[in-house]
Amino acid sequence: MTLTRRRKEKGEAKMTMTMEMLPQIRQTLSEIDGRVPDALRVGLGFGNRASPAPAPGEDADFAAPLLQPLATTDDDDDDPKKRGVAAPAPALRLDWASCYVPRPRYDHDAHFGNADAGVLAVADGVGSYMKDGVDAAAFSRGLMRNAAAEVAGVAPGGAPPPHELLERAYEKTKASRAQGASTAVIVSLDGDKLKWACIGDSSFAVVRDGRAVFFSEPQQVLSKRSKKRLAHFRHDPRRRDSPAARYKLVFSFDNPPFQLSAKGGDRVADAKTYKTAGRAAIPVRAGDVVVVGTDGLFHNVLLEQLEGVVRVGSRLGFSPKNMADIIAGVAYERSREELNRKECRGKPDDITVVVALVVQSDA
Repeated sequence: MTLTRRRKEKGEAKMTMTMEMLPQIRQTLSEIDGRVPDALRVGLGFGNRASPAPAPGEDADFAAPLLQPLATTDDDDDDPKKRGVAAPAPALRLDWASCYVPRPRYDHDAHFGNADAGVLAVADGVGSYMKDGVDAAAFSRGLMRNAAAEVAGVAPGGAPPPHELLERAYEKTKASRAQGASTAVIVSLDGDKLKWACIGDSSFAVVRDGRAVFFSEPQQVLSKRSKKRLAHFRHDPRRRDSPAARYKLVFSFDNPPFQLSAKGGDRVADAKTYKTAGRAAIPVRAGDVVVVGTDGLFHNVLLEQLEGVVRVGSRLGFSPKNMADIIAGVAYERSREELNRKECRGKPDDITVVVALVVQSDA
């Protein structure tokens, strides 16, 4: 066996490393690959590894009706305001699951979820610290570990607001003298509102009836060129009202993201703190799908593709785990394509996907 062949096989073995750190959701890349339906591959146009290959048009014809827009929910007839009565507060909860695809020799992402508290979070360690001999995963894991501890045992609706939770986790992680830096997103369900705080280029989207009604834009230190492109976009009437067009633009910027970091080490003086984190709340309702992810997802998957996967999953009754696996599989496959920032593909990275269905609470 040649040295080149041995290296190739060794590399392929690494690509089948376990994708999740928790034993109850342990799986491999090859297993995830097999869970992405061939029809979905063809319908979304991101390739097909099926063997044997389907007949031309066969899977595309099957996928076409699944990818059609869902019927828009119309609540006008049940609008309490029209009947002159107060609307009862909806009892909602998050049914969530995750999929983590670490990039070989990286593995800097971390995440957690707490269904009782209605909290989901992801963090992405800044990989550039590796060249200084720093554990680039230390800060992201510290953030998630400390945030998870803050909401452990908390009753529904009792979790602190996301920006406060991020602040507490940051202070504890900094006090532990964890090295490195991290981006982060924390979302929490409070009644019929989804509160959120994010910093950097980890992001989330809310998909309703198969269309994204909200996505958080990355926070980056924009260059003059990027600012100029954004200004041109705002003055383009054909594109400025298109969420998909804006998504392509903002996730194509190759600028350093805002990040959380402790003092000490290189570039820490330029690091942003939780005080710069975006914070807001958006209304949600039963049937909405929340997708939270690190930049490994959003730098490799177009908004319309994310909508397509959720649309197919909603029609076929996918569980959150099914949907998270398939979204991660799409992101992983696109990350291996030729680099094209405008089309959001070709950027190898750790990929974390957390999917939550907003459902009526049993309580």
